Amino acid sequence: MRMFKKRWSITSILYVMFFCVIVMPIALVTTLSLRAYTDVLLSNITSRTMQTLEQVSYSIDQEQSRYIRTSAAIATDKNLISLATSFHRSSQSNEQFNYSNQIENQIKSYLHDMPDFVSAMFVYRDEGAYFFEGTHFHNINTRINENFLKSTALYKRALQNQGRVMLFGSEENTLIESGDKYILSAAIAPQFEKSFNDVEMIYFVIQAKMFENLAESSSNQNGSFIILDGNGNIMLDTSRDKNKTIEKQTIEKTKNNKDGHFETIEHDSKMFVTFMTMERSNWKIIYITPYDQMTSQVKQIYSFIMNVSAAGLVLFLIVSFFLVRSIVGPIKSLIYQMNKMKSGSFQIDLDLKGPLEIYSLGKTFQNMAVRIHELIIERQEQEKLKNRAEIDALQSQINPHFLVNTLNAIKIMAMLSKATNLVEMTDSLIKLLSATFHRGGSYIQLFDEMQSLEKYIHIMKVRYGDRFKVEYDIEEDITQTYILKLLLQPIVENAIIHGFYGKDAMGIVKIAAKRNNDQLILTVTDNGKGMEQQTREILLQEKKVESLCGIGIANVNDRIRLNYGDAFGLIIHSELGVGTEVVVTLPLLSHNPDQISKVIQTDKQ
Repeated sequence: MRMFKKRWSITSILYVMFFCVIVMPIALVTTLSLRAYTDVLLSNITSRTMQTLEQVSYSIDQEQSRYIRTSAAIATDKNLISLATSFHRSSQSNEQFNYSNQIENQIKSYLHDMPDFVSAMFVYRDEGAYFFEGTHFHNINTRINENFLKSTALYKRALQNQGRVMLFGSEENTLIESGDKYILSAAIAPQFEKSFNDVEMIYFVIQAKMFENLAESSSNQNGSFIILDGNGNIMLDTSRDKNKTIEKQTIEKTKNNKDGHFETIEHDSKMFVTFMTMERSNWKIIYITPYDQMTSQVKQIYSFIMNVSAAGLVLFLIVSFFLVRSIVGPIKSLIYQMNKMKSGSFQIDLDLKGPLEIYSLGKTFQNMAVRIHELIIERQEQEKLKNRAEIDALQSQINPHFLVNTLNAIKIMAMLSKATNLVEMTDSLIKLLSATFHRGGSYIQLFDEMQSLEKYIHIMKVRYGDRFKVEYDIEEDITQTYILKLLLQPIVENAIIHGFYGKDAMGIVKIAAKRNNDQLILTVTDNGKGMEQQTREILLQEKKVESLCGIGIANVNDRIRLNYGDAFGLIIHSELGVGTEVVVTLPLLSHNPDQISKVIQTDKQ
């Protein structure tokens, strides 16, 4: 079972509220804004990259078509093939020289506007080859052993596709020592009758300027271009210039779609890949760029926002600190002053600060403390005056001991005179006065109260004779309970003096006491003349009466309510010509409240 519920301080509540209302929304909006900006930025970059790839694809298609057309034109030139065959079949050096000049002139006529072609090699069926070398490329060794060339896969593939120009990229083109140049090779098997054609294959070496431009562009942009032919063979891979190799799974992701983009991990780095398929050649161009490079602008903005946010957060914490202190500080000061007041000190020293509500609260407490202090002083003055009045009243009264001693002397004289009635009456008066003057406290046991009441009734019977009688109905188990002194005597006195006044019949007074749960019910019933409602109201309001102890029924009711609360008191039921019943409701007390109060006061001291 939890003994108490943990409560938060105002400081904690305000800081949590500020965090939830200000810090969290700002952080959330900033995060979502950056994410949206990143998406828009990537979308724009992707769109621009795809446009660039379209332009590059168009240029490559154009260049590829030129390479294929030129290679096919040479391979289908019957005169040129015949010259190459004659060169191969001739054994005279002067004839070979003549054929060679004609061959070169013929080839140059095709390549005059094609400076990319580095060399051409006519490979014969049996053995041998004719080499043509361009004049612009002296750093490229195009001399290839024809027997080794015939053993390669690209040679065999070209033979299988006779009459068709086959282009091979840098991955397959390992025969040429080209340094840092980007080399393509083309091969075509001429379709002529073998009787006048000894040329089995024409092999071209091409330095693709366009590939060099792509390599230079990727070097400047930290990106990499990859070009694949229709069979997935690599025609160009600029990442190799950066000593990196694109992983195969990245290339595999591009095969199933014509174009698109995706993110991938290359060499523990996040990369952004865009790709597109060329319409004519079915080649595929792929551009791979570092993701960090693409989002560098976002990172700059993010860094700027974080710096501004950090500065704003520090400023917010400073302002929040002073704001919270302006609220909590006065409240703590107020609590401190309340604790001082709780311990009995009314010297309130409040420095009223803070918001209007806190100021008003402190001002109200200060006024309340001053008023309570004034009321305490006023109460103390009233108690002093009351005590002074009681002392004066006691000084003006006859000494109770003197009165009792005098009555005892009268009792002895009556006994000597053998006046029995006078002795009994005097004895009852002595005991009644002793109970009345006894200063032992405000409470008495019900048994003792009934004993005093019987003495009073005896005196009244001597005074009024046998005009009335009293009947008792007291439960035995409640006689030891405690009640206020002199509760029943004024009620019984009113029944005898006023209830039976002017009535000839025997008066009967019934006194009963019983338990009702945790309450004590006392009833005094008479068969007197009764009273009207107005008389009952006057009886409950009249305080000054002439009776034995100077206490009227109204005083009895007030004493009960003052000591026990408004839930207790007396009720008068009366009917003219029938009688009156007074019901007194009290709490059932098994201990003397006066003794309990003394114990509590002793503990406090």
